[in-house]
Amino acid sequence: MLISRKIEIDYGHTLPNSFSFCNQLHGHRGVIVATVEGPVIERHGDAEEGMVMDFKFLRQIMDEHIHDLLDHGFAVWKEDKEDLEFILRRNSRVLVTDEPPTAEYLAKWAFRQIEGKLPE
Repeated sequence: MLISRKIEIDYGHTLPNSFSFCNQLHGHRGVIVATVEGPVIERHGDAEEGMVMDFKFLRQIMDEHIHDLLDHGFAVWKEDKEDLEFILRRNSRVLVTDEPPTAEYLAKWAFRQIEGKLPE
Protein backbone atom coordinates (compact mmCIF):
# COMPACT_ATOMS: atom_id res chain seq x y z
CA MET A 1 0.00 0.00 0.00
CA LEU A 2 1.12 3.55 -0.72
CA ILE A 3 0.68 6.63 1.45
CA SER A 4 1.82 10.16 0.64
CA ARG A 5 2.48 13.31 2.63
CA LYS A 6 2.90 16.78 1.16
CA ILE A 7 4.81 19.79 2.46
CA GLU A 8 5.18 23.24 0.94
CA ILE A 9 8.28 25.39 1.10
CA ASP A 10 8.92 28.97 0.08
CA TYR A 11 12.48 29.42 -1.13
CA GLY A 12 14.61 31.57 -3.36
CA HIS A 13 17.23 30.62 -5.89
CA THR A 14 18.93 31.69 -9.08
CA LEU A 15 20.14 29.81 -12.14
CA PRO A 16 23.07 31.95 -13.30
CA ASN A 17 23.53 30.21 -16.67
CA SER A 18 19.86 30.47 -17.67
CA PHE A 19 18.83 32.61 -20.64
CA SER A 20 15.49 33.41 -18.99
CA PHE A 21 14.50 35.43 -15.92
CA CYS A 22 15.65 32.46 -13.84
CA ASN A 23 19.15 33.97 -13.94
CA GLN A 24 17.93 36.59 -11.45
CA LEU A 25 17.31 36.09 -7.75
CA HIS A 26 13.69 35.01 -7.41
CA GLY A 27 11.45 32.82 -5.30
CA HIS A 28 9.04 29.93 -5.56
CA ARG A 29 6.54 27.99 -3.52
CA GLY A 30 7.63 24.40 -3.87
CA VAL A 31 5.55 21.33 -3.15
CA ILE A 32 7.32 18.16 -2.03
CA VAL A 33 5.42 14.90 -1.84
CA ALA A 34 6.92 11.85 -0.16
CA THR A 35 5.29 8.52 -0.95
CA VAL A 36 5.95 5.53 1.28
CA GLU A 37 5.15 1.96 0.33
CA GLY A 38 4.71 -0.90 2.75
CA PRO A 39 2.30 -3.33 4.29
CA VAL A 40 -0.45 -2.18 6.61
CA ILE A 41 0.67 -2.89 10.18
CA GLU A 42 -1.53 -5.58 11.68
CA ARG A 43 0.07 -6.01 15.13
CA HIS A 44 -2.87 -5.82 17.53
CA GLY A 45 -2.42 -2.99 20.02
CA ASP A 46 0.43 -1.37 18.05
CA ALA A 47 0.17 2.44 17.93
CA GLU A 48 0.38 2.23 14.14
CA GLU A 49 -2.06 -0.67 13.74
CA GLY A 50 -3.99 -0.24 10.49
CA MET A 51 -1.38 2.15 9.03
CA VAL A 52 1.63 1.84 6.75
CA MET A 53 3.23 4.41 9.05
CA ASP A 54 1.97 7.28 11.16
CA PHE A 55 1.55 10.44 9.03
CA LYS A 56 2.79 12.50 11.99
CA PHE A 57 6.11 10.63 11.95
CA LEU A 58 6.48 11.10 8.19
CA ARG A 59 5.70 14.82 8.57
CA GLN A 60 8.30 15.17 11.36
CA ILE A 61 10.99 13.62 9.15
CA MET A 62 10.07 15.87 6.21
CA ASP A 63 9.96 18.98 8.41
CA GLU A 64 13.29 18.30 10.12
CA HIS A 65 15.27 17.24 7.07
CA ILE A 66 13.71 19.34 4.28
CA HIS A 67 11.33 22.12 5.39
CA ASP A 68 13.38 23.45 8.30
CA LEU A 69 16.53 23.61 6.14
CA LEU A 70 15.11 25.39 3.10
CA ASP A 71 11.79 27.12 3.89
CA HIS A 72 12.23 30.91 3.61
CA GLY A 73 15.84 30.32 2.64
CA PHE A 74 17.92 30.33 -0.52
CA ALA A 75 19.38 27.52 -2.60
CA VAL A 76 22.59 28.71 -4.25
CA TRP A 77 25.03 26.82 -6.48
CA LYS A 78 28.55 26.77 -5.02
CA GLU A 79 29.97 27.92 -8.39
CA ASP A 80 27.79 31.06 -8.36
CA LYS A 81 30.34 33.00 -6.31
CA GLU A 82 28.84 36.48 -6.68
CA ASP A 83 25.30 35.55 -5.62
CA LEU A 84 26.57 33.13 -2.98
CA GLU A 85 28.62 35.86 -1.29
CA PHE A 86 25.68 38.29 -1.33
CA ILE A 87 23.16 35.74 -0.04
CA LEU A 88 25.43 34.44 2.73
CA ARG A 89 25.80 38.03 4.02
CA ARG A 90 22.04 38.58 4.13
CA ASN A 91 20.45 35.24 5.02
CA SER A 92 20.82 32.69 7.80
CA ARG A 93 19.14 29.84 5.92
CA VAL A 94 21.23 29.01 2.86
CA LEU A 95 21.51 25.67 1.08
CA VAL A 96 24.75 25.61 -0.92
CA THR A 97 24.28 23.14 -3.78
CA ASP A 98 26.76 21.08 -5.79
CA GLU A 99 24.78 21.70 -8.99
CA PRO A 100 22.56 24.55 -10.18
CA PRO A 101 19.49 24.50 -7.87
CA THR A 102 16.87 23.51 -10.44
CA ALA A 103 13.58 21.92 -9.41
CA GLU A 104 15.06 18.60 -10.53
CA TYR A 105 18.15 19.03 -8.36
CA LEU A 106 16.06 20.05 -5.34
CA ALA A 107 13.81 17.00 -5.79
CA LYS A 108 16.91 14.79 -5.74
CA TRP A 109 18.22 16.67 -2.68
CA ALA A 110 14.90 16.22 -0.83
CA PHE A 111 14.90 12.49 -1.56
CA ARG A 112 18.45 12.14 -0.23
CA GLN A 113 17.51 14.10 2.89
CA ILE A 114 14.93 11.53 3.99
CA GLU A 115 16.36 8.40 2.38
CA GLY A 116 17.36 5.99 5.13
CA LYS A 117 15.49 7.92 7.83
CA LEU A 118 12.22 6.06 7.34
CA PRO A 119 11.53 2.74 9.06
CA GLU A 120 12.19 -0.40 7.02
